[in-house]
Formats: sequence, C-alpha cells, structure tokens
Amino acid sequence: MKTKLLLNRNVEIAFGSAIFILIIVGATSYRATVASGQSDQWVHHSHAVLYTLQDFLFAMERIESSYRGFELSGNESYLASYRSGILRVKQDEAALRNLTLDNPVQQRRIPALEKLADQKIEFAEIVVKLRRTRGLDAAAEASQGGLGQQITDELADVLSELRDEEERLLAVRNADVKWRIAETRIVLILGTLLGLVIVAGAGWSVQHDSFRRGHAEEALRESEEKYRMLLDGVQDYAIFLLNPLGTVISWNVGAERIKGYRAEEIIGRNFSCFFVPEDIQRGWPEQILLRAAASGRFQEEGIRVRKDGSRFWSRVIITALRDSAGTLLGFSTVSHDLSASKESEAKYRGLLEAAPDAMVVVNQGGEIVLLNVQAEKQFGYNRDELLGKTVKSIIPEGFAERLIADALRSTEDALAQQIGTGIELTGQRENGSDFPIEIMLSPLKSAEGTLVTAAIRDISVRKRAEE
Repeated sequence: MKTKLLLNRNVEIAFGSAIFILIIVGATSYRATVASGQSDQWVHHSHAVLYTLQDFLFAMERIESSYRGFELSGNESYLASYRSGILRVKQDEAALRNLTLDNPVQQRRIPALEKLADQKIEFAEIVVKLRRTRGLDAAAEASQGGLGQQITDELADVLSELRDEEERLLAVRNADVKWRIAETRIVLILGTLLGLVIVAGAGWSVQHDSFRRGHAEEALRESEEKYRMLLDGVQDYAIFLLNPLGTVISWNVGAERIKGYRAEEIIGRNFSCFFVPEDIQRGWPEQILLRAAASGRFQEEGIRVRKDGSRFWSRVIITALRDSAGTLLGFSTVSHDLSASKESEAKYRGLLEAAPDAMVVVNQGGEIVLLNVQAEKQFGYNRDELLGKTVKSIIPEGFAERLIADALRSTEDALAQQIGTGIELTGQRENGSDFPIEIMLSPLKSAEGTLVTAAIRDISVRKRAEE
C-alpha cells in the first residue's frame, strides 16, 4: 500500500511539473507574440520614415532639374514638373512631421529641413523670375552665385542625419523582433521537449505495475487535454507533431487558423499536403524529415498551401524528437505565416514602380536584383533579361569605380559620400547605343547584406541644352 501511494505521488509530481512547464510556455509565448507584433509595427514605422525621406529627396531633385531646365531653355513646360515637385515636398514635410512625433531628436531636425526646402524653392523662384524678365544671362548669373549649391549641401546634411537616425532605430527594432522570435522558438521547443520527457518518464515508471499503470494513463489523458488547451491559446503559430513517417498526430488552433484544416480533417494525414505540387514531385517533404532527423533541427522559409489551395509564405522549424536511447519518436513542427512581411516587401516594390526615374537595386556582387518599369524602358531590356546580370550590362564604366574609389573605403562609406549628389556616367541600351545619365545612390540594409538602390535619370536633353 505504501509503495502504491509513493508511486501515485511520483506520477502526480511528474504530471504536475509538465503542466507547470506548459503554463509557462503558453504564457511566455503569448507575451512574446504581443511584443513581437509591437516590434513589427515599429519596424514598419521606420520603413515609412525612410521611404518618405527618399521621396522628399526625389521631389527636391525634380524641383532642381525643372527650374534649371526652364533657366536654360525658357520652355514653360518645365514649370509644370517644378510646381508638382513643390507640392510633393510639402506633402512629404507634413508626413515626416507626423511620422517622427515619437522621436524628439528627429522632430528637432524637421524645422531645419523645412527651412532649407523653403530657401531652395525661394531661390528657384528668383531664377525663374529673372529668366522671364531679364533673360538667360541674368538667370545664369544668379544660379552661379553659389547660394543654390550651398542650400543643397545643407539640405543633404540634414537628410543624412534624419536617415542615419532612422536607420539606427530600424537596426535596433529589427534586432528586437529577431530576439523576440528566437525567444519564442526556444521556449516552445524546450518547453515541449521537457514536457514530453517528463510525461514519457512517468508513463515508463507506471508500466512496472498494472495497477499503477491504469492511474498513470488517466493522469496522462488529463495532462494531454491541458496541453492541448495551452497550445490552442497560441494562435499566431501552427504547432503540431508528426510521427517518424511524417503523419500528423496533433494539431493546435493556430495550425487550424493558418492552414485551414480542422483537427479531425488533418490528423492521420501526411504533412506533404501542405506543400506545393512542385515540391511534392521532387520529394522535398521527405528530404526535410531526413535532414531534421540527421541534424536534430531543420529550418526554412518557403511557400506552403492551405486547405483552400491558396499559397502563403511561411517560416518552418522542424525538430527531431528522440528518446534517451536515441530512437526517433517523431518531429515537433512550429510554423509562422510571413505574409505580412512579404506584403511590406511588395510595398517597397510598388514604391520603385511608382518612381518617375529608372530604379535599379544591386547587391554587393554587382548583380541586379530588382528594377522598375522605367529602367526597362530607359535601357531597352525586358526585366527577365537584366535580373541576375551585373550592373555593367547597362553601366559599362564608372559605376563600381565611383562607388568604391579605393581599397580603404567600405561600401557604406562610399555611399555616405555620394548621398545627395548626382553622379554623371554613361549608360548603354540593349542596342549598344550610349547616353548620358545621372545616378543617385542610396544604401539599403537587408538580410543579404547591403544593397545599393540607384535612381538613374536620362540627362540627354539637359546635356543638349547645356551644349
């Protein structure tokens, strides 16, 4: 009788510990999910500030090129673009003022930015008025006085300070998001494994006595129900278990929400139904399980399929579960829907497409990774013909040399010196013809390293006007 009571006590302690661990896992996961969502919002906020700063810079460049075009040619058509640029600058100033309300450091820089922009516009108005009333020579004399360039340089400095501060905040916020995600993964995986180990140990203990085994099985069922309730509280992550062959043996509410299957519809089916047909055909689901079993853990981002056939981008972590003897018991799977972050990337692409100039994004190897419609039109290529090609395909000389002037400068240092100044080079169309271009460079931090965004403008008309 004493042995029976002792065994029951051990079983109660084992399952109580498992439930306590699962409560901690659920509470920590919920807290991390809420914090991660808030961090994501701040990351998007920083991107919005950077996009607005870039748009402000483009608008100022439009004002500069338009009033100088009118100065040289006297053609009134340039003034339409000039007025449009002024309107865009005012809109961006208001947007920046609202976006930086959370940051006193940035707010102190906004008045200086607005003042310099007003000074630049006032200077442009003087040049336009002189060109209309006193002719080209008077307007040219005013332009060559150096005041316009001084204002442009000061404006570039303020923009650089605003951008540097926002990029610093973006780096801090991105690091916070990554830390929150990593914390959630660790807690979920370790908590699940520890809970399973405790439950398995209790089950093994009660197998020595048939009487004790009945009580242990009842406790196990109760514990699994509580475990299910806790996992069902985590709705932003699909969490489920697979047997060694890849068959689904458990399913939480988060998995039902993300993938669209109810528990009774998916338990007992192979997890390959989550993959696109191409991946199934090449045997990728089986390869994932083999790699997870070999290394203990496998992680990837890829396309997955919901019950209704819709596709979404997902981050998946598969962990091999083994007993103390090393026997493979199955796999724990945690996946997260990344559609929101991909939508952010799509917005960035949309901004590029909306740009009036040719926009080309180049990686550190000099390969073109992104371009807009204006770039296709300007250089005469189809998009597929340029993606993956080196930038020397369209800018054969001068791009790399101007970006990295010598071995002592990093890419970031070189870009910092080029921000706010146009680089005049020669572009080459698909038919082999050359034409003068002006490039504005901007660095872009990404998971693949520093990318270079180049705004490319055809200045053939301006060159002919100068001549």
